[in-house]
Amino acid sequence: MNKPPDEDRHQQEGGPPPPPGSGTPPPGSGTPQPPPGSPAGGYGPQASAPPTGYVAPPGAQPNAPGAVPALVLGILGLVICPLCGPFAWWQGRSAEGAVAASGGQYGGKGMATAGKILGIIGTVVLVLVVIVLIGSLVAGLTLVGGSSSSSSP
Repeated sequence: MNKPPDEDRHQQEGGPPPPPGSGTPPPGSGTPQPPPGSPAGGYGPQASAPPTGYVAPPGAQPNAPGAVPALVLGILGLVICPLCGPFAWWQGRSAEGAVAASGGQYGGKGMATAGKILGIIGTVVLVLVVIVLIGSLVAGLTLVGGSSSSSSP
């Protein structure tokens, strides 16, 4: 019959083996015991608790001024209001310039670039909408003007 290694070790030390499933060594077997009066397992209030709240990781840079607004305006210009497109384009371009001029002090170049690209797309959509509106207006005036002039003899 095979004996677990713990049982062999305790028999070699001269003490009785621990009951099956106990997993706790007998006192004086080399493992430190918590001092009397402390919570079981040695868990209690720690001397230095980690700080609470968000702490930026070391090396994290603040975003360039205008990087987040460029992205927000770009999304709004594409999804809701094409009038935001040119402003996102301008804001993203200026934020990219701020990142480049900061010498590594500012981050957010990706957000600025994304805002700029979304602003360009939003501006193209705005121009297309204006062309369609003007074309519709001209076509509507032509139909109205053409139908009134053709009905008179």
